[in-house]
Amino acid sequence: MPVLTGMVLDRAQAGSLNPLLSIDGYQVAAIYPYTASDSPRAENGARSYATDITVPAQRALTGIQVPSYFEDYYFRVHLLPGRINLGSLASEQSRTIEVWNARLTPNTLASLTATGAEGMTLIGPAPAPTVFAANESRLYTLAVTPNGPPTVNATFLFAFAFDDAALLATGRRIVGWIFAPNWVQPVIERLEWLTDVMESHAGFEQRVRLRAGARRSFEYSALVGSDTERVKMENLLLSWQARVFGLPLWTDVALAAGPIPAGSTSIAVTTANRDFAVGGLVGLVLGMESEFAEITAVLPTSLTIKSPLDSTWPVGTKILPVRPARVQNDLGLTYLSDAIGQATLRFQFEDEWLLPAATETLDYRGYPVLLTATNWTEDVDTDYARKLNELDFLTGRRVIDDLSGVGTVRRTHRWLITGRAAITAFRSWLAARAGRLTAFWMPSFQSDLKVVSPIGAFDSAITVENRAYAANVPAAIGRRDILIATTSGSRYYRRITGATALSPSAESIAIDSVVGAALLPEQIRHVSFMKLVRLDSDAIEIAHQTDDTAEVSISVRSIRDDT
Repeated sequence: MPVLTGMVLDRAQAGSLNPLLSIDGYQVAAIYPYTASDSPRAENGARSYATDITVPAQRALTGIQVPSYFEDYYFRVHLLPGRINLGSLASEQSRTIEVWNARLTPNTLASLTATGAEGMTLIGPAPAPTVFAANESRLYTLAVTPNGPPTVNATFLFAFAFDDAALLATGRRIVGWIFAPNWVQPVIERLEWLTDVMESHAGFEQRVRLRAGARRSFEYSALVGSDTERVKMENLLLSWQARVFGLPLWTDVALAAGPIPAGSTSIAVTTANRDFAVGGLVGLVLGMESEFAEITAVLPTSLTIKSPLDSTWPVGTKILPVRPARVQNDLGLTYLSDAIGQATLRFQFEDEWLLPAATETLDYRGYPVLLTATNWTEDVDTDYARKLNELDFLTGRRVIDDLSGVGTVRRTHRWLITGRAAITAFRSWLAARAGRLTAFWMPSFQSDLKVVSPIGAFDSAITVENRAYAANVPAAIGRRDILIATTSGSRYYRRITGATALSPSAESIAIDSVVGAALLPEQIRHVSFMKLVRLDSDAIEIAHQTDDTAEVSISVRSIRDDT
């Protein structure tokens, strides 16, 4: 077929003949329909460009500035700190405050105004008016004396040309109560929690804690034996009875083993098991002379104080923790002679005491077991009660309904505590109880069951003297959990699952698991019933006979345990 050049076909012809076409110097087959409107471009020809280019009109854009730390710190005045809690003031104190002009331009301090600042002085590098340079920082010193209103609530206003900044100082002034107890009578320490106890008709309890810590109070008898001491006490009560005192904790006393020179910032004292705390106060008392200082560090053998001591203190000076407290409103003072006076003082501490709770092991069925036997120097009182509902129309027989079916037992328990470590441990045990909140197991520490036959290591029952257990309370709630205490000190906790009378002199007691050790009757010290109990009161009193010996009597109440 001959080659055709320069030939233009319509769509019908191109589709039927399908010839070779010459396009831009190339021979191509007319595969697709081709029309005159599809003009080929001149690849090898000259090109022309338009020189008039129109630029679109400028658009108006909007946006926001993203905040950064720059705006948080600058363009204002900072007080570091801006609020100071002075705590309890029993001696002169000082604090350092940084005033920072965080503007990038100079800022004039026009005035510095104090409100409610009696007994307080704020001193700076230059008096107002003064100019702070751009980004300049200055240090001011706040000095506070114990002379002034009992409540500290002061405001220092820094009035700058561009900003105002206020320094707030709060606290309380206290006066030391240095009249020591007459140890002829004990010092009574009272700890009181707050628990809401809700009891169902069936005797089950729900207990809710209502106070984070314990309220604490001290009661003791003070004897003043001279006109000087008597008049000082009278004057102090007349001027300060409605205010807060700094009460030394006479039960935590330590004696200075060496002289403490004036200007000292450290006091040598054994701090273990004594209520020293950072931010609290320490008192030095010798007769009617005293000095108080703020504690900044508590070390095992010393205290670091904030300000140097003003006086020198000899060997034998009493070193005591000091707590803010209020004396009772009605205080009686008995005059034994024209110079001798005696008063019974009751101090309520200002702050709740957040005692560290003891870490206890869950010895038996999810609860700890009290292992301290009662002090039998005094009688142990026990009360038995039932939750009964009585219906009486007075014209016939009464109807009595036992609502819970379980008896409640209330029993006293006494301790004799010797040594500061033991007293501290007992307080921690009380903190774990939190008043009536937390339950524990308490054995009777009596020989409730008497074993009359040897116990094999794999015996699931023990033979005991017949004391009518099987006939009256076989495996009853409150009478089914036992402690087997041996003469060697071993203890075994078991639950009674049943009882059978073998003879008039013997009973068989089935237990939930084997003892695991072979025991002879003479190796068993006692087998005591255990009850799940709680404290019967939120308030506990500790009678301190000396600074390291105390007596305690508590009342416990059994609670229902069906598990």
